[in-house]
Amino acid sequence: MRKLLALLAACLCCAAAPACAEIRLPDDAMQYATVGINGVYSLDFDTAQENIEKMFAAYPDHPFAHFGNAMIAWSRYEYEYELSDDVQRKAFEKTLDSSISGIKRWIKKHPDDPNAFMGVGALYGLRAMFTMRNRSWITAYFSGRKAIANLEKSLELDPTYYDAYFGLGIYNYFAGTLPSVVKILAKIVAIKGDPDKGVEQLHAAREKASFTSDSAKLILIEVQNTRGSKYYAPEKSLEYIRQLRAKFPDNPLMHYVELICLFETGDYEQVLSGGREFLSLIGKDPFYKDIYISRAYTALGTSYMALGEWEKARTAFEEGRQALQAQQPSRWGVWNEYRLGQVYDALGLRAHAVSQYKKVLSFKDKWGFDAAAKEGLKTPWKAATGTDVGPLPPL
Repeated sequence: MRKLLALLAACLCCAAAPACAEIRLPDDAMQYATVGINGVYSLDFDTAQENIEKMFAAYPDHPFAHFGNAMIAWSRYEYEYELSDDVQRKAFEKTLDSSISGIKRWIKKHPDDPNAFMGVGALYGLRAMFTMRNRSWITAYFSGRKAIANLEKSLELDPTYYDAYFGLGIYNYFAGTLPSVVKILAKIVAIKGDPDKGVEQLHAAREKASFTSDSAKLILIEVQNTRGSKYYAPEKSLEYIRQLRAKFPDNPLMHYVELICLFETGDYEQVLSGGREFLSLIGKDPFYKDIYISRAYTALGTSYMALGEWEKARTAFEEGRQALQAQQPSRWGVWNEYRLGQVYDALGLRAHAVSQYKKVLSFKDKWGFDAAAKEGLKTPWKAATGTDVGPLPPL
């Protein structure tokens, strides 16, 4: 859930030029930026790239052009290639570096533009998220520090720039809720966070920010869907995602996050209905691409697991596996292989389950599933239903 929402939020973060900008864009350049970012919202990356290039031509080195360029590269890696293509990963890293350098050039010419500090802070935050995902903790830490420093600078330049509270809220919440293994490193490098303050800042952005209000809603959805947390409020998450889906109806991932929220509220029948609808749109709607097939079967199979309908869960995951034969391994696809192993265990088909866990281990551990698969080999999964099945998204 965290990986999905963080990226969606990052894309929404660069929606449009704040009104407080020191350098105001001509109407045509503003139009390029808006159409480009809307292309990212809708996962129409060709349209997005075309308009960002026009933005560069109209206003070289403007922070919004660089930010949009980085978001397109990241979104392609995340959505089109499911974090599975090393060539696209390297393309993203190169674009991210050049985008940060470009905004720094802008800052030299316009040192009082709060939007530039907001933009470069957001990109450093993206780098921190990316490197943390790849377990490069020290790099993530220093990138995070730069992100916070730049966001605080944007507030120093304009104290009413509520959009900066979005990034600061993310930092305070997630740094304050780090996994225990990371907290040891956090003590060494003095990472500090305050989850209460972070949630307060995210709500401030949701209520008052001009351009990151929607992004704040996405992060708050994750916060409110975290089981065992004092902030747990899945019904509120469902309210937020329905607002966002109404605003961005063409984005299939908004659709899918609604299914995640419905699952968290325990409305498994609605998840099944929505999952079937999601699957039916793949190949018919231009933005519901084949890469999302595994997500649809995750929704179906996991809902059947929660309902204790094991044969139907087996059918869903096996159909998903068959549908994915022509695709390269992806995070959601491999996750479905693991879930199928759990279903086999629930049905008493231990040999089948062991084969599934071994299959998960046969893939390079890009997504952090090896520990769960090894545990499955060691101990048969004990059948569970309802919330004991665990959340819908991958680990």
